[in-house]
Amino acid sequence: MKHLNHIGLLMGLPILLSGCSLFGGNDTIGSLKSQETEESNLDFSDMNHHQVREEYQELLELVDDKFLKEQIERRIAGVSMAEGDHLQTSPENKPSKGYYRDAINSYIDILEKYPNSPDNAEVLYQLSKAYEMEGEPKNAEAMLKRLVALHPDYSGIAEAHFRLGDINFNNEKYKQAEFHYRTVTEANAPSLKLNAHYMLGWALYKRGLFDDALESFAYVLSVVLDEQSSQTLSNAEKPLVDDTLHSISLTLVNLGGAEKISDVKGLRNKTYIWQVYENLGAYYLEKNRYADSAATYQHFIASYPMDSRTPGMHSKLIAAYIKGAFAKDVLQAKQAYVAQYGMQSAYWAQASETLRADISSNLKPYLTELAAHFHAQAQAQAKLAGEKDAAKIKGADELNEKSAVSYASATQYYGEYLSSFPQSSDLAKQRYLKAEAHFEAKQYDQAAADYEIVSYQYQDKEFGNRSGYAAILAYQNRIAELEQNPKEKSHAQENAVASMLRFTERYDTDKRSPAVLTNAAEYLFSLNRYPQAIDVASKLISGNKALDKNLKQTAYGIIAHSYYQQKNYLEAEKNYDNQRQLLGKQHPQYVAVSERMATAVYKKAEGMMAAGQKLAAAEQQLRIKTIAPDSKVRVIAQYDAAVTLLAEKQWQPAITELKELRALYPQHELAAEFPRKLAYGYEQDGQLLPAAKTYDYLYANDKSADVKRDALFAAAGLYEKLGQLDTALEYYKTWARNYEQPFDNRMEARYHIALIYGQQNDERRKLYWLRRIVQGDASAGEMRTDRSRWLAAWANNEYGDYFAAEFNKRRLAANLERNLPLKNQSLQDAVSRYQLAAEYGLLEFTTQGSFKIARLYQQMANELQTLPVPEGMSEQDSAMFRELIAQQAAPMLELALSVYTSNVEQGWKGHFNQWIDDSFKALALLSPARFNKTEEQKRYGDEIR
Repeated sequence: MKHLNHIGLLMGLPILLSGCSLFGGNDTIGSLKSQETEESNLDFSDMNHHQVREEYQELLELVDDKFLKEQIERRIAGVSMAEGDHLQTSPENKPSKGYYRDAINSYIDILEKYPNSPDNAEVLYQLSKAYEMEGEPKNAEAMLKRLVALHPDYSGIAEAHFRLGDINFNNEKYKQAEFHYRTVTEANAPSLKLNAHYMLGWALYKRGLFDDALESFAYVLSVVLDEQSSQTLSNAEKPLVDDTLHSISLTLVNLGGAEKISDVKGLRNKTYIWQVYENLGAYYLEKNRYADSAATYQHFIASYPMDSRTPGMHSKLIAAYIKGAFAKDVLQAKQAYVAQYGMQSAYWAQASETLRADISSNLKPYLTELAAHFHAQAQAQAKLAGEKDAAKIKGADELNEKSAVSYASATQYYGEYLSSFPQSSDLAKQRYLKAEAHFEAKQYDQAAADYEIVSYQYQDKEFGNRSGYAAILAYQNRIAELEQNPKEKSHAQENAVASMLRFTERYDTDKRSPAVLTNAAEYLFSLNRYPQAIDVASKLISGNKALDKNLKQTAYGIIAHSYYQQKNYLEAEKNYDNQRQLLGKQHPQYVAVSERMATAVYKKAEGMMAAGQKLAAAEQQLRIKTIAPDSKVRVIAQYDAAVTLLAEKQWQPAITELKELRALYPQHELAAEFPRKLAYGYEQDGQLLPAAKTYDYLYANDKSADVKRDALFAAAGLYEKLGQLDTALEYYKTWARNYEQPFDNRMEARYHIALIYGQQNDERRKLYWLRRIVQGDASAGEMRTDRSRWLAAWANNEYGDYFAAEFNKRRLAANLERNLPLKNQSLQDAVSRYQLAAEYGLLEFTTQGSFKIARLYQQMANELQTLPVPEGMSEQDSAMFRELIAQQAAPMLELALSVYTSNVEQGWKGHFNQWIDDSFKALALLSPARFNKTEEQKRYGDEIR
């Protein structure tokens, strides 16, 4: 009895051949229904199929009439067909062969008995269905061929041809498929005609008859879209239209693209032609063929320049260029958009108000972008021209000409923006920029006019005073231009004076107003003619050896100020130093001049920083500690130097400066930043413990909740690196308890907690945090990231490894009756977790899960195969035991092969990782005839979606 129990257990062993989403499955035709047979006067309401069949059999024996016998036999076959449908679709039954065998035999018997019966067409049709349901497609095809050959007038002949078309198409017999689909299109079969045209298009496509395929697809569009021109597409029609448009795109790609669209007769003069262009453009974009996508939209724009959808297509054209990073093409496309649809264009004149609103939403950013682009381009060209001119290198004149053209484009687009959007909130800014462009292009009259509009008409708070002052500068530059033309120069000077007075009246509180008014004494300086101011002040000093000390230090101040305004900070620093030496340390102005000198040094350092001389700049900033140790700029300069040293990875010097700042200025407005940067410096210098302690301080004392939160997380990571796992674990758990955001850190905290528990062999707590990782990602909504999905996949994979380990602990040979269900449950749990990991769509875990699942099935099969025959069994029982073992192990090996193969197929698609390689190695051992050799695989292109 004990041996029989072993056998029973093996017979009940689940094979687990279903439910694995990794491996896919084959569709069935179980949804097909056989025709219902009409019942006569017999009452079958309380009978099952078998009983009904017996009633007909009894009736058959009582009837002598041949016709009646045939009808009864057909009904018996119909009952068998219905019974097969019932068995196939019943939720209590598994899909299996044999359900339709009685029906098949009955229909064959009828055909043999009544070869000339007029009802044989229906018999052949039902027989083909039965074969198809039984999983015998070749026999189904043979019956359909016989049907169309012998009964061309059969009422369902179109459906028979359609089914033959499908069979031939699926068998890659596209010419035969074309014949049958075309037959359906020519038949009186309204319900099949549209699908027949669609499939005819695909049959032609497969044969490379792309022009003919396009016409078939165009017919489908015309039927659906022409009929639905004023209605919304139904749920059935929309996917058909989408698939047809996609099919047209695939076909056009093979013919060269959008230029072929106009050759398709079925698409000419169609209102929905834009959908063809849009779908083709989107297809190219999806395939990263940005130029082809843009060319498609351009073809529509050129073909239908006044269409209401043309601006939208132009926007898609620009988007394609942006996605393809074709900066030059983006610029040109935006210029074309402005020219073609702008407010002065013919298109705008005929556009509806709704369309104008859509165009305006693009015009506004495009105009500002174009203006800014040409403005920046002009500045760069002018700068390079100046450098070439200074170095006496050829090309400066050509660059100046290009710069002038760029400035003209910039001012044009600024002007078009101002005239197109006169109510815009940034009107002052854009006119100010226009004025700047005029100024930089040396068009001082236009610049001054625009500056004064901003300052005195708009009275803008942000740009008002600077524009008023800029107008004075524009007039001043215009005066300088007219040095050789006294009459026009005099007129320009009058305009300048008027502007100065207007400025001082409107902006009397502006700090520059006194300088503007003191035009007599400090005219040159107040009007920013610094070279002349320096020249005059220098001559004052050099030409008067007995010059009054106060006048001399004032002259040095003017020279220093002038150099400072010229951004010549080195000379500014020297003259401020000369000034303060004359003043002496006890003078009330000494500290102020020292601060100005420190500011010049700071500005000089900024220039060096911009030039890439970062360490030298930091050295200059640290000089300020000596020049003006108590100045406001000292702390800022020292802090900036420390930040620069950190950026340049000069960790220890940076740490020294930050420690000094932290000690000397604990109440400074930047004091909170000192320990923050110090912690970072320690960490980068590899001083992990001081870094961790500093982060501890920040967590305990920083006033910023975000800094405290981040400091706690950073400290946890450092203690983990230091190997202080208990402390790290406590910090991570504190973080996890107290903070929900940022989401990324929350997920990382759970990840590290799980890792640490794993290192401590605390499986129970590790599993808990693995579940928290999975739950955290699942409930994240829009916060989900690639990293969170990776962590969730990792957690499920780790969970699967746990169950796999449990699986491996159980040995069937040790105690089959006890270990088999436990081992089987561990197998199911591991497979479930690996499947969940794979569902995140990450190749790493998809292939890893596949490999591990296959290995589990392989191990299960191997362990089954190596089970010893229980002692005391007879030879017959032993043979039965081994046979059952083989029966249960074989499907598992097949499944292992299938799963390993799914990984190898990833390799054939161009992917590769350890799990694909390991799968290939496993297959090489399991199936050396197929996999222990090199094969060349061929990959085909797009098929029907």
